[in-house]
Amino acid sequence: MHLAAGATPERGDAASGAAPAVTERMPADDWARLAGLPWHAPLETWPEHGVVPLTLRRGESRHPVLFVEREGQRYAIKETSPGAAEREIAVLDQLRTRPVRTIAPVGWVVVPDAPIVVDEIAGHPVYVSGDRGYCVTRLAEHVLPNSILYRYPFTDENKRLLWNAVVELLLGLHEAGVYWGDPSLANVLIAFGDRRLAAVMADAETAEIVPGWLAEGLRRQDLDALLESLEWQAEDIRLARDLPDDQQLVTAGDAAYIRAQYTALRSAHEAEAEQAHTLYGRVRLVRQRIQRLAELGYSVLGQVPLTAHPLEAVEAQIEAEDGAPIGRPATPGQGMDVATVRRGWYAQRIFELLGVRVPDRYAARIYEHINVHKWLLSEHAGTDVGMEAAVRDWRERVHTPLMVFLASYAPEADRNTRFAMYVAILDHTWRMSERQLRPVTLEEGAMDYALARSRRELTRMGTPPLTAEDY
Repeated sequence: MHLAAGATPERGDAASGAAPAVTERMPADDWARLAGLPWHAPLETWPEHGVVPLTLRRGESRHPVLFVEREGQRYAIKETSPGAAEREIAVLDQLRTRPVRTIAPVGWVVVPDAPIVVDEIAGHPVYVSGDRGYCVTRLAEHVLPNSILYRYPFTDENKRLLWNAVVELLLGLHEAGVYWGDPSLANVLIAFGDRRLAAVMADAETAEIVPGWLAEGLRRQDLDALLESLEWQAEDIRLARDLPDDQQLVTAGDAAYIRAQYTALRSAHEAEAEQAHTLYGRVRLVRQRIQRLAELGYSVLGQVPLTAHPLEAVEAQIEAEDGAPIGRPATPGQGMDVATVRRGWYAQRIFELLGVRVPDRYAARIYEHINVHKWLLSEHAGTDVGMEAAVRDWRERVHTPLMVFLASYAPEADRNTRFAMYVAILDHTWRMSERQLRPVTLEEGAMDYALARSRRELTRMGTPPLTAEDY
């Protein structure tokens, strides 16, 4: 960061038309792109000075925000007070070290202006500074300006996607020890990419970073503020679209859904700390979290190993110590890339990875198994092996042998039935491994599944029912 040469705050001479001196603090290459903007004028008048905006909006605090593109880079510029601009950039800089989605800080600009008379005491005017501050942030490639909300199709399904993404953002901030203070749709940007949807914190003016855990009262204040903001934001959108007075884009049911999602997602995270930390306990933790998040409408796009213990050493210690805790405990959210994905994402992803068309409901489960497989390989290697290597191993050791088995076992099965059995065999094999505390091979699991299924068919004809040992 640098200070522009000779940038001493001065008053401009309005009579002579001289532009006031500008103080800026940001990387030199960014300032080279932005220096030519009409900083001497209020932000809302920039389009009158030849600036073509991507969009112009006001946040809940009614600060104007302008989105512009300069030499291939997109920026968000917010007009506020000098102190607020500097503080917000400082907060965003700190948040870059935490696992939360926020807009990227660039820097701040201060433009001096004549003092403003706000009162009079004993016949003497009382002044406050008229200086303007500008908070400058960078828009990522797939992050869309806030105006997207005014075109967002508010169907029930689309609203759930949006609410899930917002809840994920708010909870992520809270788990990182951040009190937002001003959570609302007006202060959220939407990121689209590869069928996923994510919410991005776009305004940190009121954010507070606290040491340790965020107090329950602050969590409740943020959640209540978010829910209260929905009503006026929905009304803004309704007016902008010129919709009838009785058309409600956001209802009390939406607020209840958001509150319930926050509670459920938080419970899913906190439950992890109570899990056992043996190899199979940790894998169970990974699987249970993926499944629970899927039930809540979230997807785990990937995860990294939680410990550097080699797989064989972990298994030996399990046998020697009868399941004693191993490695460092998993913490909520650790090592997982969680996202809100749109319909069809799993099927497309499995096609990209394996080259097969799988019904979406089964594609989601297969993707879960591949993620767990990657996690186990990474545990063995002591480092993240990457999805490409995990898929190669999965194809060789799991996918191809299983497809060959199904072609012989159920040659007349249609695609839906074949992949239903594919998933069932994977689940069955894992349950055997978990129960026996040893890696059960796919061949053994598939054969046991086939025998259990045959016994189940016999059960329907009056033979003894299956017991827990049959699974």
